[in-house]
Amino acid sequence: MIFHKDQIIDPENFRQPSFFISPFSTADLERNDAIMKNPNVSDDSLKEYNAFFGEHEYCLSGKEAIFNALDHYNLKKDDQVLILTTTSNLYISSCVTKEIEKFCGWSREKTDNTKLIFIIHEFGKVFHDMETIKNYNLPIIEDCAMSMFSSDEKELIGQYGDFTIYSLPKFFPIQFGGILKVNCKNYSINKNKAYQNHLQKVTLHYFEDSENIKKKRKDNNNYLILELCKLGFTPYFDYSERETPSVCMFTNNGHDLPKLKVFLQRNGIECSIFYGKDAFFIPVNQALGKFEMDYIINLITFFINESK
Repeated sequence: MIFHKDQIIDPENFRQPSFFISPFSTADLERNDAIMKNPNVSDDSLKEYNAFFGEHEYCLSGKEAIFNALDHYNLKKDDQVLILTTTSNLYISSCVTKEIEKFCGWSREKTDNTKLIFIIHEFGKVFHDMETIKNYNLPIIEDCAMSMFSSDEKELIGQYGDFTIYSLPKFFPIQFGGILKVNCKNYSINKNKAYQNHLQKVTLHYFEDSENIKKKRKDNNNYLILELCKLGFTPYFDYSERETPSVCMFTNNGHDLPKLKVFLQRNGIECSIFYGKDAFFIPVNQALGKFEMDYIINLITFFINESK
């Protein structure tokens, strides 16, 4: 353990702070319990919620939502799913590929065996060539797990495909949950899940604060990027007004990213490398205030200084 500029570096186990990609914290357990007991949601908020998610099914996670969508297509082992992403980076999260592999193969290029297109709107940056993808005349699934509050100029993200995937803990302070938005007519929605009432109430509550969530995340990203630029890093993404970051992603400046990842995680910061690119990401969620963001920046500064 080190005491450096009023900040504890490498604290004892079980006394680490916790800064997650999700806005969830321990205090939200009590808050969510109160929401379940007294869910006060206006009629206008309910209409906005239903307009946003449309016909939808609650799931335990975004991965379960992916599975349920894929299960709809009667895919065979020799079939392939074409995966396209905003950045075209070769790295794809195993959360996606492992679900696909339960049904068939996948590729990054269209082949004669391509039966389905899976679009990943990455980290709040949307895939901007959806009209071209539609011309393939193949079923489309949109993955908005990290891009719930992002859209294109036509405001059609989440409406191009048969299904859209959302991961609720990525944007709301809850412990679990996914939503499968259903845009096709021949899917039977399961409305009898034991946890549906819980997810519906807490998600409705937090969805009321959507505009503030979007603004806070954009402001947080701008602040973090400004401070990171002072350390020689540069922003990886240029977000439009219609896009809301799910993480703060920045391009490296010659530092050892695997060691930075281990150091930050050891100090309670959820973070990772954007594998395949010389880039790194840290939390940007709406629960972070200036103190919390400065805490993370100070850790990165300490790491850089100690690495010299």
